[in-house]
Amino acid sequence: MSLEPQRPHLRATDQDRDAAAAVVQEAHGDGRLDVEELDERLGRIYSSKTTQQLAAVTADLVPADHAGTPGNLVLRARHANQKRDGHWRVPPYIFVDMDHGSARLDFTQATVSHREVVVHVFAQHSGVTLIVPEGWSVDLDGTHPEHGSVKDKVTAPRAGAPRLRVTGTVKHSSVVVRHPRRRRWWWPFGGS
Repeated sequence: MSLEPQRPHLRATDQDRDAAAAVVQEAHGDGRLDVEELDERLGRIYSSKTTQQLAAVTADLVPADHAGTPGNLVLRARHANQKRDGHWRVPPYIFVDMDHGSARLDFTQATVSHREVVVHVFAQHSGVTLIVPEGWSVDLDGTHPEHGSVKDKVTAPRAGAPRLRVTGTVKHSSVVVRHPRRRRWWWPFGGS
């Protein structure tokens, strides 16, 4: 039996740190964090070297409301479902906060004007499905399952296609990234 070596955690960019700081500052603004917690978390954010470290700082926080926060979309549900499909405009940052529910994001007919889309997931006892067109690249290295699963079912990426980066914590939940299912036509009345 051979063990596959663990992949190294991805290095965080300045953009990653700024996005995490925005989440923490909004949580302070709406009263979820006091001043001491804000200072402590900002210190951890700006000293973070990897996306895993950033995800640990913001795992229990998502923006309270995406209205007035351009570039963010928040999908939150408790014992319910959230869905985005068809023709919709994809922002660069999506926060999915699910507790005993499900979320389904279908990017196949969506308008995507960014080279990279970041989906930050905090899921407890939930299922998150992300459906991407053929050719997209997918990065799940920043997603940390705790008694859950994270599955990448997409084919090889194509140069120049968008990149989907998924981060966050998955507790007793699943995250699946896949292509759209192909319809199979079946004629039930015998063959010719």
